[in-house]
Amino acid sequence: MNKLINLVLTAALWRNYKFMILSVLTLIVSVFVIGLIHDDYVQWAQYQLSQDNGSIPLSVGWSFIIKYLVYLLAICMCFYANKWVNNKKALEKAVKGDDNSVLKKILASAKAKTSSSISPIPTEDKESKANVKNIKPDASLDAFANIRTKQSLRTQADILIQKKKAK
Repeated sequence: MNKLINLVLTAALWRNYKFMILSVLTLIVSVFVIGLIHDDYVQWAQYQLSQDNGSIPLSVGWSFIIKYLVYLLAICMCFYANKWVNNKKALEKAVKGDDNSVLKKILASAKAKTSSSISPIPTEDKESKANVKNIKPDASLDAFANIRTKQSLRTQADILIQKKKAK
C-alpha cells in the first residue's frame, strides 16, 4: 500500500513540478561540471607553474572570479526560467478559466451583481444614502454577513473574563 501511495504522490508531483525538478537538476549538474572544468584549469596552471620560470599566471585569480560569476548566472537563469514558466502556466489557467481561486469567483459574482443593481450615475441625496445603508448583503456571497448582523463583537479575552465573573 505504501508503494502505491508513493507512486501516486510521485506522479502528482512530477506532473505539477516537472519543469522545476528538471531545471534544478540541470543547475546541480552544471555547477558540478563548472567545478570540474575549473579544477582542471587550476591543475593545468600548476603544471605550467612547475614547468616555467616559477611565476603564477595572472589568470588563475580571474578563473575563480569567473567561476563564481558563472555559478551566480546559472542560479539566476534557473530562478527566472522557473518564474517565467509558472507565470505562463498561471496565465494559461486564467485564460481557460481553470483558475481555482474561490476569492476570484466570489469577487466576479459580486461585481456582476453590483454592476447590474447599482445605477451608473450615483446621486448624492439623503434618500439614496439611506437606501445604501439598508442594503443587506447576500449571505451566500458575503462570508462576513453573519458578523455584521451581531450587535457587538467579543474577543477571546472578553469571553474568558465573562466566564471568570460567572464563577
